[in-house]
Amino acid sequence: MRPPALLSRPARTAAGPPTVSRRRRIGRRRALLAGAVVLNQLAYGSVYSWSILSAGFQAPGNGFALGRDEAGLPFAAAHALVFLGTVLGGLLMGRRPPRGIAVLAGLLYAGGMLVAGCAHGRQDFWLVLLGYGGISGVGLGLGYIVPTTMLQRWFPGHRALAAAVATGGFGLGSVLSAPLYRVLVAHFAADPARVLLVLGVVFLVTTLTGAAFFADPPRPVALPAQRTATGYRPAQALRTRQWYLLTLILFCNTTAGISMLSVVAPAAGSLTGLSPTMAAVLTGVLGVFNTVGRPLWGWLSGRTGLMTAFVLMLATQGVCLVALSQVSSPALFLPLAALVCLCFGGGFATMPAAASEFFGLAHAGAVYGLMLVGWSLAGIAGPLAVAELAARSSYGAAFLALGAVTVLAAVLPRLARAPGAPRRV
Repeated sequence: MRPPALLSRPARTAAGPPTVSRRRRIGRRRALLAGAVVLNQLAYGSVYSWSILSAGFQAPGNGFALGRDEAGLPFAAAHALVFLGTVLGGLLMGRRPPRGIAVLAGLLYAGGMLVAGCAHGRQDFWLVLLGYGGISGVGLGLGYIVPTTMLQRWFPGHRALAAAVATGGFGLGSVLSAPLYRVLVAHFAADPARVLLVLGVVFLVTTLTGAAFFADPPRPVALPAQRTATGYRPAQALRTRQWYLLTLILFCNTTAGISMLSVVAPAAGSLTGLSPTMAAVLTGVLGVFNTVGRPLWGWLSGRTGLMTAFVLMLATQGVCLVALSQVSSPALFLPLAALVCLCFGGGFATMPAAASEFFGLAHAGAVYGLMLVGWSLAGIAGPLAVAELAARSSYGAAFLALGAVTVLAAVLPRLARAPGAPRRV
């Protein structure tokens, strides 16, 4: 009969592809979320401006007057505890909506700064260690993993580019926060901990404002071809050799970049005679390349393949570091160091996509959160090893050794193949 046939058409339409208006709404929501993620991540990227505040804590004219080793402890502690935050965030992403987790991350990160900002002198330095190194360190890891995972769910066909947007906001934060840190350190020269008090208030606003727009995508956004139903759980991923191989690749890529950045200002002065003022400018410029490298490699990896991209990143960093060990001209030092930073940033955009490609999107946040132990270890071991080599020999010898190891590490991505489908548990 004719009426029943007419009645059945809406059901077929509802089950079919999204309408044009619905696709437009989803597109607008994606753009809004991408902007919210960048705003949210600006605060977390400021962690790489710690060296400016460290100099303030070391200045002799205030109540802290810390030594070089002491002033670096909060930064090292924060990186050591990043791993706890990423693991926690990855586990929560499978159980809770991203907005609430992002709010918790913002409260921890900004709250830790507010605690640290209450220190009044050397006798209160433990507050800086507890607040910035402890509480903010966990918040940093938690705040980093949530948008990286969430945006991949919204852009399942462009996972590397989605991760690049999230990590690009992180990198942009390191660039924009540097001048803010300089102004505040100069203003609070007598009591540098007050810098953290001001930043805690500012970052509380930016992280929570961005987090207010976070949400998981509607069902039709997910690609049916993805192994969302049979994706690897963290315990299953840990039983595969691929998880350890990807973590090692992330460790090597991160070690190369973060080790160079940890000594780039004094190394530039020692190798090329660059003045301290110009070395500080160089550090800021390299932060721009770190930021640009994230969307750049996110785009390139979609064309070369994720593992080929890592071969190129590791090989490029290794060759540039070896070349840096022989450089005596500032005109050559900058482009070589810039290439290292491009690849260093690119690793953080490419590895989240690799984790979801190898282990599925269903538990990608938890699996990648565990892999970020490579970031924590690289942030501690790499700078310490380079500083020790530089002290025993020279910055040239340190860069030569680091570059040689990184070139050798370029073979690792060629050994990586996605595992088969996991067994149900």
